[in-house]
Parts: sequence; structure tokens; C-alpha cells
Amino acid sequence: MKTLNIISFFVVCLFSFTSLSADTVKTPKKGDGRLSLFSYHLKEYIEVEYRNDGKYDKEALAKIENVFRSRDGKSHKIDINLIEMLDQIQDHFNAETVEIISGYRSKAFNNMLRADGRGAASESLHTKGLAADIHLDEIHEEELFDYAKSLKIGGAGLYPRYAFIHVDTGPVRTWGEKAWPKRILVGTENNPNLTWTAVTDKNIYDRGNSLDVVITNNGYEKQKFTTKSMWLERFKKGRWSEHERIQVRGGGKRLNVGEKTNVGWTIPHTQSYGKYRLVIFPNKSKGDSPMYSNEFYIKK
Repeated sequence: MKTLNIISFFVVCLFSFTSLSADTVKTPKKGDGRLSLFSYHLKEYIEVEYRNDGKYDKEALAKIENVFRSRDGKSHKIDINLIEMLDQIQDHFNAETVEIISGYRSKAFNNMLRADGRGAASESLHTKGLAADIHLDEIHEEELFDYAKSLKIGGAGLYPRYAFIHVDTGPVRTWGEKAWPKRILVGTENNPNLTWTAVTDKNIYDRGNSLDVVITNNGYEKQKFTTKSMWLERFKKGRWSEHERIQVRGGGKRLNVGEKTNVGWTIPHTQSYGKYRLVIFPNKSKGDSPMYSNEFYIKK
């Protein structure tokens, strides 16, 4: 398994077209006029009512423009049809938040991506405020992609390797990467405990699944792993804001350097959908720092 940080492997869209359509671009149906957005790279979250009684709120649109801004700090007007499309997507899936992986890109930033060999199109619609790479924590990317295609509002691209899709308000067309055979771990770089690591057996789970965690002793000596419980944290509204204690199977074992053990948990059928991580205290009696697992999803 290879651990990668999605920030370091920022994939751009507008390449590898697999199908083009001459369909007339449709005007997006209007959603409820409210959006919850989280910028993955900027770590910023907003909730706005950008339209009320058929009128657009300039201050709310400015907040959307700000959270869409390029990673070099520059901003640009965002196409209202793109905003309406994101609203429609959020409403359709009853999603808590639309995560923006990439919104507006300044010409300078886009050129930097091109120079780094990351495949950015020279005339990317991201540079015109007409495109967004998005992710919904609760929904499989393939299902999100299928819905975006069905709207026929503009372009739709699937990027399963990094768990996002591209949408834009340009010509109607679709494309997609093939499924990536290697598993990519996200969030392991946030583990504050250098002695222990915890890695779940999958990235995506259904309710009722068994979740198994591999615990590894990365220290310099034999150590005891005693945890019989751990905390489940959910990412909500731009932060790790919810946590609950869960009972696990396994634990209570002395591990040599490099040795592994497993603990397990059965996901309840009532568990909320979304993005999660585990917080585990390997030996509370010694006051060890907790370890964070990789991030994973429970999806519909």
C-alpha cells in the first residue's frame, strides 16, 4: 500500500475525453438557494443562502467566490450556473457539504501546474470560474458522476483515483479515468503518534460491514497494546466535530518492533454516512499520545 496525500497529487480535468456530445447545454434547475461548501486545500467552510425570493444575494455570492479562490490567493467571479448546479447536486443527494477540491485557478497557478507536469489544460475552464472538482463524503464517485452526466449542463469527468469528479458549464461532454488498482491512503500524515500506526482494511464501507484495523508497532522496543475501545470521529462542517466511543474486538497484546495486530468493529446499520477516522489510545496507563487512523468513508 502506498500512502499519498491528495494535496501533493492534484489532478486536473479537461483531458482524456472519452465522449463528446453535441447536446445543447441545459440551464440548471434551481435548487433551494442554499449551499454548504468546504475548500479542501484552503480548509475553509461556509454556509450561505445565495438566492432568496428569486433574487441573488451579492454578499453570499462574494463568500462563494472567496471559498472558490485559487490556491495562490487570487479570486474570480464564479459562474452562477455552476453555483446553481452545485446546489442542485447537493439537494439531489441530500448531502451535508459539497467539498471543493479545485475551484477557480489563476492563470499563474494553472501554468505552475502545467510546468509541474500535472496535466492542466492551457485554457482550463477553472481559470474562467466555470469549473469545479468536487467530492461528496456520503456518495460514491461513480453515482455522483452518473448524476452530473444526466444533468447535461456542461462537462463531467470522473477521477476515481483521488475520489472526485469534475463539473463545468462549458460544452456538454464526458470523460473519465479508469479505476486505479492501488489503494491510496489519505490522512495518515496527520497521525500525532510516531510509535504506532492504525490502518483500516478499506477506504469505503457500507453500514453493517466489519471494519478491521491493522495496528503496527513502529517504535524501538517491544510494547504492549492494550486498547479495548477507541473513538470514532466524523468530519462535519469543515472539521472533526463529532466523536463517539466504540467497542472493538481484539487488543491486549505485546508487540515486537514491526509486529502487527488487528482490532475490529462492526459498523451499526444506523451509523451516519460521511467521512471518519479512528482515534486510538494504545496504552492509557503510560499516557501515550493517541494515534489517528487513515480517513475512510461510510457511504450510501
